[in-house]
Amino acid sequence: MVEKIDQKKCRDISIEIQETLAKWGKYFFYYYPKEHRIRPSEFAARHMGIVENVADLEHSILMDRIMEKEKLLKLFQDIDYGAKTVSAKIQSSGKDVVYQISMGGIQGGSQKQPEYVLGLIEQIRADTRQNEIIQALGSNFNSVYYVDVDHDKVYAYKVNSAVRSVLNDTLKAIPGYEAIMAEYVGKVVLTEDRETMLYETSIENLRKQLSLKKAYQYDYRIVRDGKVKYCRAKFVNTSDGGQLHRMVAGFSDISSEKQRELERMAYVDSVTGGNNYESFKKKIRDFRQPGYLVSMDIHSFKIINSICGIIKGDETLKGIWKCIQGILEKDDLAGHINADRFVIYSSGKDQEKTIRQLQQLETILAELSERLKVPKLIPYFGVTKWKPDSKVEEVYSEANFAKNQIKDRKDISYQFYSHEDTIRMLEDKAMEDEFKHSLENNCFEVWYQPKYDPETERMVGAEGLIRWRDEKGNVIPPGKFIPLFERDGLIKVLDEYVFRKVCMQQLEWQKQGKEIIPVSINLSRASLYFDSVVSRYQQIADEIGVKTHLVPIEITESAAIDNDNIKGLADKFHDNGFPLLVDDFGSGYSSLATLNMKCFDTLKIDKSLIDYIGDFSGERLLEHTILLAKELGLCVTAEGVEREEQVDFLKQMKCDSIQGYYYSRPLPKEEFEKLLLTA
Repeated sequence: MVEKIDQKKCRDISIEIQETLAKWGKYFFYYYPKEHRIRPSEFAARHMGIVENVADLEHSILMDRIMEKEKLLKLFQDIDYGAKTVSAKIQSSGKDVVYQISMGGIQGGSQKQPEYVLGLIEQIRADTRQNEIIQALGSNFNSVYYVDVDHDKVYAYKVNSAVRSVLNDTLKAIPGYEAIMAEYVGKVVLTEDRETMLYETSIENLRKQLSLKKAYQYDYRIVRDGKVKYCRAKFVNTSDGGQLHRMVAGFSDISSEKQRELERMAYVDSVTGGNNYESFKKKIRDFRQPGYLVSMDIHSFKIINSICGIIKGDETLKGIWKCIQGILEKDDLAGHINADRFVIYSSGKDQEKTIRQLQQLETILAELSERLKVPKLIPYFGVTKWKPDSKVEEVYSEANFAKNQIKDRKDISYQFYSHEDTIRMLEDKAMEDEFKHSLENNCFEVWYQPKYDPETERMVGAEGLIRWRDEKGNVIPPGKFIPLFERDGLIKVLDEYVFRKVCMQQLEWQKQGKEIIPVSINLSRASLYFDSVVSRYQQIADEIGVKTHLVPIEITESAAIDNDNIKGLADKFHDNGFPLLVDDFGSGYSSLATLNMKCFDTLKIDKSLIDYIGDFSGERLLEHTILLAKELGLCVTAEGVEREEQVDFLKQMKCDSIQGYYYSRPLPKEEFEKLLLTA
């Protein structure tokens, strides 16, 4: 009876002790070294949320609750090898606590190994800062790990299920940091990101980064379920003194965040911070009212970048964007294309409203120039109609085309698009595309317009004129393709083609014994800007075997005045035996200086002056012009002569030759050859 009372008292005392210790966060457990089994006390089991049981050490609930499993196993091993008492602080798993675990052998069993061991689990506060970091990372990151850098150990605090399926076995073994990163990168990270990822997350790099700041993050890409995902790794140093002994690493999927960032970058202009072209296109599709689309550019904006620098250039672009925003009304829209190119949508059908906005923009851009101290900002605009459901790219192309029509002009700042412009553009493009083929297949023909001596009525010369015959046999008027080829530079090739053809024809007529008269060739303004033009034409004449005096060169008066080197060029032509004619004298602005240049042998008076014949004042002007030319030693040819009274007047003025429909229109080679027989 006494024995039973004593046992009850002992149990009551034991429970009382456990209750008291539990209040202090301390719990008993029992370890049986021979069986390597562990049993928590009633209060320990209750604290850990399990049913009191006996389990294998490595599969016990206690082991599951511990982050530093290897450290705990070593305590048990020390007991197994005969240690009387052991104790260590061990990090819990998933809780903001550290356990102080102590064990001592109870008498019984062999001298080296006790029959059972009494253990004490004491719950103490962990490093508050470290746990706050872990908790914070845990709320934002899918996977969180505690890394003991000094001992090269990684403890999993929270593991994403997808990562666990790939690395579970490795994580259970408490791997080294570099080893687990290498495995993770090799199995999960996108191939092209692997090398960089390994460097960025290496201990070597993290020591550098975390010596400067407490946290470091790096974004990378992984492949999951066959799709590329964006992820972020964040590392927080939990050590003191700027050294790296311990850290917390968090990994999270940021694909949705990255998508938002990419979308923002896709639609926000990097320079102005406003709409880029993609954003403009996206927004304007929702505008359900008609309006006008404006393509805007700045004359010579590159000068600002060259003189003031790129930074000033970007500042100016931001200023231009603010100016554009300043002229927009409620339902208007704008966007930055690139460089100094902008696009504007002006709502409503009122064309005058759009014009007022553009004029207002011109004014405030001039003010911006002065404020920023940059060269004057001179905008020019192409404008076209916008209708709901229009295709943005097509409408913008129309506005852009209209703008390009005035890019070389300073007298007007805007141009409205018309359908006729498109037709002309398509025709021009077709002619440019056909140019080379037509040259190679002799579709360009040289026609000849005779020049007659009004006294003798004999043919004394001719002018070679180009004609273009299309595939259907129709002749394309020179006024349709010559201006185009002058703009795009193809005229230089065509000039040389005509010169070569005339030289070859002159040689052929010589061999046939026909009367040989000089046939002049027009040289375009573009050809005059090449220093080699004289030597090139001399080379062609020599190669074919024609004397240069038989192929005079005609240069328009305007081209002669615009070329600063015309005197030196004329001297070279003369040195090589080429007679020079100044063409179209009087067609635009004429200067007496042209007559006194002493560059030319013949003055060709334009039809616009010839048409003055019959008007007293006009005849006096023409009379003095011819007399002055004669006094300066120039021959005179009258162009565009169509009436008999004009011939009579020119004959009285001792004009040397006449060219015009009165005598003959331009003729194809076959018809012109018949005239040569009577020359």
